[in-house]
Amino acid sequence: MKWIDYREKLGIGFSDSDKAKMLANNVATFIKNGALNSSYTTDDYYRFCLMTGTPYSIPYPETQGLYLLFSGKKLSIPQIISHYVAFVNTQNDATKSHKKTLMNALGKFLEDLNIQYELLNDKDGYFLFPKGATELDDALVSQPLEWLKDYPKSHKTYCTALRQYSDGIFIRDVADNLRKTLEGFLQEFLCNDKNLETNKNEICKYLGARGIDAGISGLFQPLINAYKNINDRIAKHNDKVDKKMLEFLLYQTGVLIRMVLVVKQAEMEEPTNAD
Repeated sequence: MKWIDYREKLGIGFSDSDKAKMLANNVATFIKNGALNSSYTTDDYYRFCLMTGTPYSIPYPETQGLYLLFSGKKLSIPQIISHYVAFVNTQNDATKSHKKTLMNALGKFLEDLNIQYELLNDKDGYFLFPKGATELDDALVSQPLEWLKDYPKSHKTYCTALRQYSDGIFIRDVADNLRKTLEGFLQEFLCNDKNLETNKNEICKYLGARGIDAGISGLFQPLINAYKNINDRIAKHNDKVDKKMLEFLLYQTGVLIRMVLVVKQAEMEEPTNAD
């Protein structure tokens, strides 16, 4: 049984400050007892200090400086997570597998404490995305992001939108990047340079040609119309945008991409008929 479950069973809940303290101690213990390997260098520590504004200790204290950072200060949960992610991302010589091990450890700490963040990564390194409903996030954010790796243009734009959204930057640029993700995906998928308005017809033809029920493939046009209408309304704002509208566009982007890629995936898995 997890400690948090044990406490709740006894009727003793955890406040955010309790969770932050426990997370900081878990991270500090992990760093002091094996998180660093021989690839962690003075330069890595220097880069970490510059990125996070942490005082640089001279002489280089190996694990001590990082350990004290997490164990010696009252940091909020976002501060702990952002400092830890910076610790991973500033390790230039660490292998991908070692970085993944470090991030998986953080993921386990977050899961054990029921802290709702999901680990994602792109060419710029790891970042964390605040979780909504797990079923929606898995199906409409995580999986489409993984599948988009075969479509580098839209994958890059989608990562930009997710980073902005996860940082709480609720501005029209996020909506625009989600639209560009969908438009770029359809261009890459259909191998053309047509705009979203034109490609909504092309993708319906694609789905219909693969035997998808007309009632389902026909949904694509009204969905994209609704998607575009909301995007157009958001485009009129220069300041902050309603988070609920961005959340709708975020999940809708996943729905539309998933619909296409699930069809393609099923087609690829179909056995070829022998003559």
